[in-house]
Amino acid sequence: MSFSTVGFIFAFLPALLIVYFIMPRRMKNITLVISSLVFYATFIVYGGTRSIAVLGFSIVFNYLLGIWLDTNISQGWRKAILVLGLGGNLLPLAYYKYFNFVATNINYYLNFNVSIREVLLPLGISFFTFKALSYLIDIYRQKVKAERNIIDFALYLSIFTQIISGPIMPYSEMRDELKHRVTTLDSFTYGIRRFCYGLAKKVLIADILGQTVDTIFTMASSQQIDMPTAWLGMICYTLQIYFDFSGYTDMAIGLGKMLGLSTMENFNYPYISRSVTEFWRRWHISLSSWFRNYLYIPMGGNRYGNVYLHLFIVFLVTGIWHGANWTFIVWGLWHGFFVITERMISHRSWYKQIPAIVKTIVTLLAVALGWVLFRAASLTDAITYFQLLFGLAGDPLPEFTILYYLNPQLIFTLIIACFLSVPLIPKLTALWPKEFYLNASRTVLISILLIVSLMFVMTSTYNPFIYFQF
Repeated sequence: MSFSTVGFIFAFLPALLIVYFIMPRRMKNITLVISSLVFYATFIVYGGTRSIAVLGFSIVFNYLLGIWLDTNISQGWRKAILVLGLGGNLLPLAYYKYFNFVATNINYYLNFNVSIREVLLPLGISFFTFKALSYLIDIYRQKVKAERNIIDFALYLSIFTQIISGPIMPYSEMRDELKHRVTTLDSFTYGIRRFCYGLAKKVLIADILGQTVDTIFTMASSQQIDMPTAWLGMICYTLQIYFDFSGYTDMAIGLGKMLGLSTMENFNYPYISRSVTEFWRRWHISLSSWFRNYLYIPMGGNRYGNVYLHLFIVFLVTGIWHGANWTFIVWGLWHGFFVITERMISHRSWYKQIPAIVKTIVTLLAVALGWVLFRAASLTDAITYFQLLFGLAGDPLPEFTILYYLNPQLIFTLIIACFLSVPLIPKLTALWPKEFYLNASRTVLISILLIVSLMFVMTSTYNPFIYFQF
């Protein structure tokens, strides 16, 4: 039951809002915790109720450890508790997410016989584990005090608007609203608008592009497409993953606003970036911030040690965090290569003289090629796709199979997606003559988007968000 399903929109969300707003203030957090656990348990395919045990362990373990870490004890004990906390959080993540990957590679490369286990990855484990780690580290750094109310802490770690795919918000940014929050009419209506906008991005853009992406990448594995079609598939996926993930974030922000909770922005038009370094300041902002604050800077950052080694480690871990597959690891290193290279040449006079549009095109091409690694099922499939992109596999002469995919619906969706990928709408709305007419037109637009989106939701098959797998 994700945000874009009939069950969530027509049953879970209305029921939650009704119960939440009739509850007295002291019961609101309990209501949200119970609702979040019910929401989490509905994902049967991802472990369902069994995954609640993992989440429950994380809540109790980090709650108790946080209080222990915040007591008046020696620095040696504090370090020992932090190490225990790091291990207690990372070991379940390592087992559920990476055990079979490591075992498979040990068996293949070392000719061992480590048994492969049927392990269902608990949904959102990478996200709530990183939230828990940041919580303990911030207590250790004495940036925050430990949460004494287990209900409030459980809500921080399990809130349904963030548990599946983030954003990964530090406790310090949610602490005040966990205790005291107010939902105004303006914030509630803004939340509805933001949710509807995200829903439209998911079902009217990402899912439509995804149909073409799935077909092209499947055909590419057996070299049954030509070079133009391969480029079309890469472009479609570049747009699909942005509108899928940013659509989820818009919906999460909107849901939070309806409940009086602020959720950080996770995207800022990443495809207008002039460098891969800038791209990571605009894409999955909460994850980039987490790695900067809890990995890059503690290693020495820009000040101590080998900066290039620090960047290499960060992007290696970024790839590993995304999934137990060599494609994700190489994808992370691919981005690390560009970030390190940009750092090496950014101060050169010739680099500064390159036109901004050229930098943007090169960055977008580097990111799009990286998405091929991200989408491919294996490195073999990724290599095959790269060969198709550059005419090194399949028929060297175009067979114009691209015409089979370029139907009016896809063309229209691509145009809208490209238009929304750049900050044109904020600039246009700033020129709107009167606020009243702007609000009226916005209401009409959102209403139309909601109606059309609901029509697609009720008539289409369920397509989970891409980042659910992480």
